[in-house]
Amino acid sequence: MAQQFSNFFTEISSQIDILLIYFINDEISASLNDRATLSLLIEELTTDYYTDEDFKVLEVAKKDLRDLFTNRTDFIIGSNFLDFTINTYSVFEYNMSILYEIVILKYPRSNKKEKELIELIKKYTENKNLEEKQVLLEKIKKINFYISSSEKIDYVLSKCSKIKDELEKIKEFITFYRNQRNTIHNLGINKGKSQSLIVNDIKMQMETEKPLFTEDHNSAIYSCRKLVSIYESILTNITGEIVF
Repeated sequence: MAQQFSNFFTEISSQIDILLIYFINDEISASLNDRATLSLLIEELTTDYYTDEDFKVLEVAKKDLRDLFTNRTDFIIGSNFLDFTINTYSVFEYNMSILYEIVILKYPRSNKKEKELIELIKKYTENKNLEEKQVLLEKIKKINFYISSSEKIDYVLSKCSKIKDELEKIKEFITFYRNQRNTIHNLGINKGKSQSLIVNDIKMQMETEKPLFTEDHNSAIYSCRKLVSIYESILTNITGEIVF
């Protein structure tokens, strides 16, 4: 049995396929008279269940069906693009964590935190003053050895010497992309600071306590293309692999 092969590029391709399938199906139904499937639903509704007693209820149902297929279209499109952004960033984040493991083999992180912890524990055990011991204990509790995904990404970027002139813009872009992804925890609402980004002359803006606003949904497509380009550059810097 052949093994399945997967990498950053195949995983991004899979997310593009999901978005394409939705829009292909949507365009097919939109090209048909009254979206065809909507007409069939209404016809079945009225043929099988239309009685004088149910007249008012069925009229409301017919209106709701039309509303679902027309007025809700923008919301559904926006939701699909948000899912696309969330999923593509997750692909990037996961694959950057793989590159991080490669990087630390060549450039191990400093043991600064370990040294700090040892020093604090030593002071704590030697100290007889209860108040001072409590202060030291609080400092010990604050030392965290967990390395977040954003820290891993920053560390990998710090070792990409060939793109050092572009690093600030790359970090700004990745941060904005990540903050879009993080709105998944708040039903698409930005709980952080207001921020904006322009990609391919399309402005994207996230104001505090508001969802992402963009002048053109294609900004998500162009952003993904830029994310792929950034990852390709990072991959080449770290491994020497040339993809395209």
